[in-house]
Amino acid sequence: MLSLPVAAMTEKAEQETANALVSGDYQQLRNVAYGMETGSFGHDHNPIAACALRRVILLVNSDKVDMTDFNNEAIACRKIEVTDNQQAWETAFTIAKSISATKKK
Repeated sequence: MLSLPVAAMTEKAEQETANALVSGDYQQLRNVAYGMETGSFGHDHNPIAACALRRVILLVNSDKVDMTDFNNEAIACRKIEVTDNQQAWETAFTIAKSISATKKK
């Protein structure tokens, strides 16, 4: 099972995130990112994870993204400290690689 390295989540949110990461489901990833960004739907407020997921959405769903996804990434990632940017990118790359590997199986 894939996990989000920087996430502090409720059990419900953890399961929802795991499902989204395993499937790479576009809309589910968007919903989880929004939940982490706002601290809603059972997710703890986690701006680094939200930023990372917004980037994952762009990396693994390039055929489905639209302008709102690019805007959401810019807005979410603007909320993190500059010193957290590397962690968000590393997390995004790790997740994107895991999703790609899962989809190839």
